[in-house]
Amino acid sequence: MVDHRSSMGDPPIDHQRLLEQVPGVVFALDARGGARYVSPQAERILGRPAEAWTADPFLWTRALHPDDRDRVVEGWRRAAGSGQPFRAEYRMLRPDGTAVWIREHTDPVRDAAGAIVGWQGLSIDVTETHLAQADRTTTDARYRALVEQLPAVVYVDSDEVHPRSLYVSPNAEALLGYPPEAYLADPALWRRTIHDDDRERVLAAWAEAIRTGSPFHEDYRFVRPDGGIVWVRDTSLRIRAADGRSQWQGVILDVTTQVLAEQEVRASTARYRALVESIPAVVYEMGPDDERRTLYVSPHIETLLGYSRQEWLDQPDIWIELLHPDDREYELAAHDHHTETGEPWRREYRLIAADGRIVWVRDQAVLVRDERGRPQTWQGVLVDITGPKELEEQLRTANEELEFRVRARTAQLQEANELMGLEIAERRRMERELRDAQERYRRLVEDVPAVVYRWQVRPSSSTDHTYVSPQIEPMLGYTPAEWHPRRGVWRERLHPHDRDRVIAAAERSERTGEPFQQEYRYLAKDGRVVWVADRATLLARDDDGRPLVFQGVMVDATARHEAERKAAEVEARFRELAEESPVSPWAAEISYGTTPPTLRIDYVGPRIAEALGVAPTSWAGDRSRWLEMVHPDDRTWVGELATQNLSSGQSWDVCYRMLAANGSVVWVNDRGRCVARDTQGRPTRFVGTIADVTAWRAAETERARALDAMRSLVEQMPAIAWTELVDPTSGWRRFAYIGPQARELLGYEPEELIAEPDHFARMLHPADRDRVLRRRVGRRPQRRHVVRSVPRPPTRRRDPLVLLDRPPRDPEGRGPGDLAGHLRRRDRRATGPGGGDDDPAHRAQPGRADRLGQPRRAAPAPAVAPEGRGAGAPGARPIRRPAGGSPGSR
Repeated sequence: MVDHRSSMGDPPIDHQRLLEQVPGVVFALDARGGARYVSPQAERILGRPAEAWTADPFLWTRALHPDDRDRVVEGWRRAAGSGQPFRAEYRMLRPDGTAVWIREHTDPVRDAAGAIVGWQGLSIDVTETHLAQADRTTTDARYRALVEQLPAVVYVDSDEVHPRSLYVSPNAEALLGYPPEAYLADPALWRRTIHDDDRERVLAAWAEAIRTGSPFHEDYRFVRPDGGIVWVRDTSLRIRAADGRSQWQGVILDVTTQVLAEQEVRASTARYRALVESIPAVVYEMGPDDERRTLYVSPHIETLLGYSRQEWLDQPDIWIELLHPDDREYELAAHDHHTETGEPWRREYRLIAADGRIVWVRDQAVLVRDERGRPQTWQGVLVDITGPKELEEQLRTANEELEFRVRARTAQLQEANELMGLEIAERRRMERELRDAQERYRRLVEDVPAVVYRWQVRPSSSTDHTYVSPQIEPMLGYTPAEWHPRRGVWRERLHPHDRDRVIAAAERSERTGEPFQQEYRYLAKDGRVVWVADRATLLARDDDGRPLVFQGVMVDATARHEAERKAAEVEARFRELAEESPVSPWAAEISYGTTPPTLRIDYVGPRIAEALGVAPTSWAGDRSRWLEMVHPDDRTWVGELATQNLSSGQSWDVCYRMLAANGSVVWVNDRGRCVARDTQGRPTRFVGTIADVTAWRAAETERARALDAMRSLVEQMPAIAWTELVDPTSGWRRFAYIGPQARELLGYEPEELIAEPDHFARMLHPADRDRVLRRRVGRRPQRRHVVRSVPRPPTRRRDPLVLLDRPPRDPEGRGPGDLAGHLRRRDRRATGPGGGDDDPAHRAQPGRADRLGQPRRAAPAPAVAPEGRGAGAPGARPIRRPAGGSPGSR
C-alpha cells in the first residue's frame, strides 16, 4: 500500500503536556530499539528518570525481573524481526528492589515505503491488578482445596432442564468412575450414567426443581464405567452466582452401604413377615403398659375370632374387651405380674369371637427389652385350643410343634433385635457424622472471608435467631458480641451519606420480605471507611406470615470500589483527552456477517463538529455519509485508500478535503490503524484521529508560494548565491547550497562543487589566493573581495569576480553560525587595480540605481537553503569535513 502521509510539523506544547500526563510511560525507539524519548512518568513508575533510559541502551534489559527476562526479550526479538506490534505483561525492578508489573503496547513506525524507522509504545503500571488477581487466586485455591477434600462430590450446574456441568470436584472420579473433565465436556454424561430404572424418576424430579426452584433431593443409582452400581444421595440448591445468573450448587454422597443395608433389612423383614403370617396361629405384638395396646397382629386373627386385622389394631383395648368375663380379672392380674417380673407369659383362657363363639386360646409371649433393660413389647402367639378332646393328642403334637416354631421365631426375633441394634448403632454413627459435618460447616462459615449473619426482625421470647460470624472483627474491628443487632451498632456505624438509603432498604425488606441487596459504607472501629456488598434473603416467617428471620452475607468491597474509583478517574482523564484535545478520536468496527462486509463507525469525537458544522452522531455508524462529506476531487482516491486499508488492516496518515455544512472546504488530517482481528486474521476494529488542518494547510501553501518566489529570485539573479554550514567549535564546514549560476560563471555543476568541500581555495587564482583566504579568516561583519577564478576547461575566461560573504553567526546574531554570500562578475566600468567593488566607497556610489531609480541593494541570501535543496541538488550527499580542518578552509 502506498502510505499517503502528511507531515504535521513539530507538535504544539499542548501535545507534549498530554504525553506527560498520560497515566503510563510513553516512549519512542529508533529502528534498532534504542530509546530516543521517554516520558517523565518513567521516574514515578519505574524509579529512574527519563534521561537514564535514553542514555543507557541496556537499562531496560537489566531492569527486567529475572523470572520474566528471557520470555520478554525473546518476545521483543520476534516482534522486531517480524515487524509486528509487541504486546507483553512483565515485571520490572525499581532501584529499591520492588517489582512493578508492566503492560506494554509497542507498535512499529513505518516510512512511506513501509520500512520500519522506529517504534512507539506505552507502558502502563498494572501492579494493583496483578496483586488483586494473586489474592483472588490464593483465596480460590484455599476454598477449592477445602471443597475438593470433602468426602463427597461437589458440583455446580447450569439452571436448565438439561443442565451443563460448570464445576465438578475431583472426588467424582473416585466415587463415580468418571473424571471431572468428562462431565464438563459432555453435558449428557450425567443423564446417561443414571441407572435405567431410576432415570425417569430422577429427571422428572430435576425438572420439577427447575420449575419451582425448590431444592433437589433424590437417592438413585449411578452406573460406573466398569459396570458397578453406586447408590448416591444428590442434594442441590439454586443459588445466584456473582454475575447474576442462577446456578445449582449441590453435593453427591455415597450411600451405597446404607441403602444396601436398608434393602437387606426390608428383605429380611419381608421374609419374617411371610413366615409369621404363614403360621397357623395368631402372632401379635403388644405394648407393656396398662393400655395393652396391640401393635401388631397377624391376619389369622380374622380366622380365629372373626375380627379383621385392621379392626383389631384400630381398637386399642380390644383384647381386654374380648376376654371372657370369668377369665378377665385373672388374666389382667397375671399380665400385670408378668410385665413387672418379665417372666415369659404362658396362659390359656377364653376369648369371645365376633359371632359370639367362645374360643379357647393358648397365649404364649416373651417380654422384649431394649439395650438398657427397659420393657419394650410383648411378642407372642395365640393358638386355638377349642378342638375336640379326642383330638387331644393331635393338639398336643401341634402344640409342641407350635412351641418349636415359637422358639424358632423367638430366635429369629432375637436375631432381628440384634440387627435392629446394629441399625441403631449405624444411626448413631450417622448422627455423629452429621454433627461432625455440622461442625465442619460451622468452621467453613466462620472461616469464609465474609461476614455471615442472621438478622431477626422482631425479638422473640422463645428463640433468638440472630448471629454474626467472627469475620466481623477483622473487617470492622468489632467482636460479634459488640455487633449484636440489639445494640444498634450497625446503624450507628453506617456512613452518613449512606445511612438513610440503607435503613430505608432494610425496613422495606422487613415489611415485604423481599431480598435485601445493597452496597454501602461502614465506619470501622479505627475510623476506616469500609465498602461492603450486603446480600440477605428471607429465611423464615412467623405464625402470622410476617417476615421474621433473614440470612445474609456481607463481603468487603473496599478494594473493588477503590479500583473502580481509579478506573473512573482514568476513564475521565481519557475522556477529557479524547473530547478536549484539538483532534477528534474515532473508532470503527467491521462486521463480516454480510456481503460485502459492513463498516460501522462507533464513535467520533465532538471536536470535528466545530470544523464541519455537522454533529458526529449524524455520520457515526454510516460510512457512506462520511464519504459524501469528502470533497468531490478527493472522494475517489480517499474511498479507494479506505477500502484498501480496511481490508488489509494497514495504518494510514493522510490529508484530504471535506465539505462543511456551510459549503466551506475544510482540510483534515486522518490517521488510523487496526487494533483487532478475528480468528481468520481479518481486521475487525480500527481506531484513529481526525483533525482540522485547514489553517496549517493554508500556511503550508503560503510557505510553498513564498519559497517558490524566493527560489526563483535566487536562481535568476546574475550571481552565484551560496550557503555554507560552519561548526563554531571544530571549524568544520560544508556547502549546503550553491546556485545554478555556477555553470555560467565557473563552468561547474553545483553538485560537483558541493561534493568537493575545498573547491573554493583550489579555484582561486594563484595571485589572489593568499590575499583572499587571509582576509576571510577575520571576523569583520562583512567582507568584499575582488578575485579571479580558474574556470573549468575549455572555458579560459578569467573574469574578475566580486565575492560578498557574511561571517558565521547564529540565527539570533550572538555568535558563529552559518555562512552565506554570493559571487558575481565584477562591473568592468570599475577602474584601477583593487578599485571598484573592492573599494568600500563603491558600495554607495551615486548614480548606481535599479530599474525603479532607487539605490541598488544586494539581494539577501537565504539563511537556510530552500526546502528540497538543502543538499544542493537532487541526489547530492552532504560531505562532512573532519573535525580538525582549518576554520577558513573550504
